[in-house]
Amino acid sequence: MSILEAIVLGLVQGLSEFIPISSSGHLVIVPALFGWDQPGLAFDVLLHAASLVALLVYFSGDLLELVRGTIRGARDSRRLLMLLVIGTIPAGLAGLLLGDFFEEQFEDAKGAALQLLITAVILVGAELLTERNRRRSTMTGERMKTQEQLTPAGAGAIGLAQALAIIPGISRSGSTIGAGLWLGMDRESAARFAFLLAIPALAGAALVQLPELGSSTIGLGAGVAGFIASLVSSYVAVAGLIRYLKSRTLYPFAVYVTIAAVVFWILL
Repeated sequence: MSILEAIVLGLVQGLSEFIPISSSGHLVIVPALFGWDQPGLAFDVLLHAASLVALLVYFSGDLLELVRGTIRGARDSRRLLMLLVIGTIPAGLAGLLLGDFFEEQFEDAKGAALQLLITAVILVGAELLTERNRRRSTMTGERMKTQEQLTPAGAGAIGLAQALAIIPGISRSGSTIGAGLWLGMDRESAARFAFLLAIPALAGAALVQLPELGSSTIGLGAGVAGFIASLVSSYVAVAGLIRYLKSRTLYPFAVYVTIAAVVFWILL
């Protein structure tokens, strides 16, 4: 793998991991479009580890408060920790029980392109429901739900959405944010919980696949370049999307993945 390929794939991973357009789908599709060899599991682990580091840096204040509050016995901190554990279980079980099935999906670039349409449906459906919830909250005077009002059942539902997104082409952030919106959360709260939930998912995936790094043939230069590109673009994507969702919708991303699905399917 060349350094240029590593940088391109690092940028693709970082931006599409958190912007709701599916990183797994793009990491399958982009090499196929350019005629590059698939990067392999070891490089995939490296890029996802960089995205994990970006999340840890961005949410460092929240995570420190969560740890301190849990140690002190603060109810809100322990409740959030419980919700994150509940939300993590579905993806963990899916990875263990259906690992071979998911691995097969990563070999089908055309299939990943078509599955981007599922992401579009999720985003549009979530926005339509959010608009209905906003109208209802205006009429009743009730506010949209925040992270503090999320129930264990709601966390489980968001976790199921995250498990579905293991399939390439279905966006993890799109599915989890969309599930939060379906549950009546405001966009910023849904995004923050979705990104916090991605931390144990990315950490678990990296740990499971860590042995692959031992047999890796990635050059040092390509590995460092890909890691840095993924780290920087991941941080920019997280910070940018949370700021964006304070006042804007997911519709532009739905339009992008719809167009991308058609174009990629034709070109592949």
